[in-house]
Amino acid sequence: MKKYYKYLAVFAAIAMFNCEADDESKLSNYVGFEQGDLPVEIKKDSLFTKTVQVAASEVSSSDRTYSIYVDGASTLGTYYEVPETVTIPANTNVGSFDVVLTDDETLEYFDQTLIFQWEGERGLNISNPVTLNVTELCELTLISVVLEFDDYPGEAYFQLVDFSSGSAVLLYDSRNELSFSGLTTYEHRFCLDDGDYGIAVYDSYGDGGTDYTVSIKGEDIVLSEGSVPDAGSGYPVVTNISDIFTIE
Repeated sequence: MKKYYKYLAVFAAIAMFNCEADDESKLSNYVGFEQGDLPVEIKKDSLFTKTVQVAASEVSSSDRTYSIYVDGASTLGTYYEVPETVTIPANTNVGSFDVVLTDDETLEYFDQTLIFQWEGERGLNISNPVTLNVTELCELTLISVVLEFDDYPGEAYFQLVDFSSGSAVLLYDSRNELSFSGLTTYEHRFCLDDGDYGIAVYDSYGDGGTDYTVSIKGEDIVLSEGSVPDAGSGYPVVTNISDIFTIE
């Protein structure tokens, strides 16, 4: 009976991790990362340590050390520190390793990935990789501005203005950072305090066709939406649509 409970406990631990074995042989000498993509949010300009759990299919009387590496498909551009190995201590089948992550101006509010793989060893069955989805933490309200373009996306640009102080303060002008040429859609995210804000979307030729939506990220709340109008004549001429929305 004790042996039954021992195997049950080991199987339960493995079930929590990234085990895709479909026969008993693959559960022998198996090691896996914890299951699923792991979200990580880092405060602006700070360090954060993320602990990643691993598990083996069997308990050993001695420590076991396995090699890991960062997959080249990872997109995280900020500085990070990752160990080359992870150790599962003696008399247990669970271990962990720490990843030190940093925030800088390149992280922003879109997920960047850090993907871990096992180094293969003869006779060792390994899990699929595990992915950290890393983003900067927004402690205010995360706003999404989405543009959908016509056949001439390079004609479009937008501005975001803060009216909260009683005067207009330009927060963002897309012309200073990029052109939308070649795109069909574009999304930019802003972390904003409560207050009044203005959105203006332009067409530099005047034939309109760009749709926009401003919403609260992760919630079904649309703050503003519309489409840039067509001037109808006199091309080229700049046309725009603008609106004021409130975050509270």
